[in-house]
Amino acid sequence: MFKWLMGWFVSRAERRIGVELDYARKISQTDLGLMMCYGKIFGFLDPNRKVPADAYHVARLRGAVSADCGTCVSAEINLAKAAGVSATCISAVLHGDYTALTDDLRAVARLADAVTGQRMDDPVARESVVQAYGEAGLIELSFAMNGAALLPGIKRAMGYATTCDLNVLRQMV
Repeated sequence: MFKWLMGWFVSRAERRIGVELDYARKISQTDLGLMMCYGKIFGFLDPNRKVPADAYHVARLRGAVSADCGTCVSAEINLAKAAGVSATCISAVLHGDYTALTDDLRAVARLADAVTGQRMDDPVARESVVQAYGEAGLIELSFAMNGAALLPGIKRAMGYATTCDLNVLRQMV
């Protein structure tokens, strides 16, 4: 009964984000306790209460791109669109050309690239993010960028990650 219910939740999530969550289905069918842990990870990584949707999704998109998982980037594109993030913003983030972004969003993208892509610090970008969104905003954006980079690692370890073809994904915008 519980496995069926978990499968239903996975199906509902797949419809919401527009990609197949085969790895989550595997977790739910293998061990309910592990699926509950996975659900807690999602609850922790998906708070968008402190910053505007565009800043949140810029962080998540750059985190997913850095982790090089095609379905994760596709899901992030779908979530950004559903949140009302403009196609111009999504396209700029996917192309890594931040000139079309506001200064605040450019700082979010630069910080996400440094942290998730290069595994480095960018104090100037971080300070700009704090100035724009406050300390709570910085923390939420930290969860967003790193969470979007974490999930592909789980998928990759389980054998479910797909390599990004950014040229194909850019056409989704």
